[in-house]
Amino acid sequence: MTRWASLSGLIVCCLILLTGCWDSKEVQSINFITAVGIDYKDDRYITYAQLIDFSSIAKQEAPTSREAKDIWIGRGEGTTLSMAINDLYETSQQQTLWTHVKAIVLSKNVLNGRLEDTFNTLLHSGQLRYTPWIYATEQDIPEVLSPSVLLNQSAQTIEIFEPMRLYKQHSGYEPIRLHQLLDGLREPASVVLLPSVSTRNETWFNGDKTPPLVKMDGFYVISKSKSQGRVGGAEADGTRYVNYERVHQYPLYVYGNGGKTPDLTLLLHHPKTKIKARKQGDGVTFDLVTSARGTITEDHGAPRSPDAMEQEAEKQIESQIRDTFEKNKSRMIDSYGLVEHLYRHNLPLWKQEVDNRADPLKRFKLGKVEVHVDILNASTYKYSE
Repeated sequence: MTRWASLSGLIVCCLILLTGCWDSKEVQSINFITAVGIDYKDDRYITYAQLIDFSSIAKQEAPTSREAKDIWIGRGEGTTLSMAINDLYETSQQQTLWTHVKAIVLSKNVLNGRLEDTFNTLLHSGQLRYTPWIYATEQDIPEVLSPSVLLNQSAQTIEIFEPMRLYKQHSGYEPIRLHQLLDGLREPASVVLLPSVSTRNETWFNGDKTPPLVKMDGFYVISKSKSQGRVGGAEADGTRYVNYERVHQYPLYVYGNGGKTPDLTLLLHHPKTKIKARKQGDGVTFDLVTSARGTITEDHGAPRSPDAMEQEAEKQIESQIRDTFEKNKSRMIDSYGLVEHLYRHNLPLWKQEVDNRADPLKRFKLGKVEVHVDILNASTYKYSE
């Protein structure tokens, strides 16, 4: 019996030793990159890597101040992107992993012919996933990767890491993931709207300070692996109806009689646009039919019927669609994705009017723009005939 007890004890000890993870490391012994920035200047790649202090992510019992020291930014440089990444490792002090990257920020220099080379290198290691959110910026990338946060929140809650929460409340500029950009780069006629970000803040104050806060301020139109240009402000309004995948809700301000104060404010939901192309003259004419639902949030105009309010909103949207088209066409920017529409739905016309032409947008025109707005809560507002 004693011999069996000794043998059992020996077996248990061996099993304990076998299940040990001899090469495991504590989390604090690894650098987990949370965001990456890529720039290209003077024929050299510059790579930025963001590391966030784990103590700034953990839940605290009492409020603590968030300072710049919570975020570390690494900078590597080289004539190739691989050299720039390896330059980061030399002073990283410990193993660095890319498996937790949640956001990628590109400079506008990278958008001009460097996109394919950039992602061929980044994805070659196998560590980077296809799901990070991706952005472009005109600012210095370190400014975008080291913003402030509101109310002592974790740095992991800023908009570049969790854009959909804000986008569902205010669908200004549609966020996209890396795989969506890559899909567009591989198609000969695809148009991708790559959101632009900055940290220019004139809205939120902390005492007498206006800390840098991330915001989306436009989008770059990417086609054939290059940027056609950046679109923002009023020049993006029509694109929101025509070429966004989904608009959860966005305000529409309807101005009457040329006034500076809107007579009617609607919250628009899920606008959709159908496009039909036809050969006309020496170019292509596109007819659009847009439909949207809306709810009234403010009404300062004279009493009028629900039909009249819907007509006012329809005129406003039509005007925005036409204005956006003309402004972007003058800059040779296809924010509506009309070239892609021809490629997918009318290939013979695409071959005739787009393929092998330097500036096909010059031959594009808008024809009929038909808008239908259904105001869901119009019956709750009183009006007189």
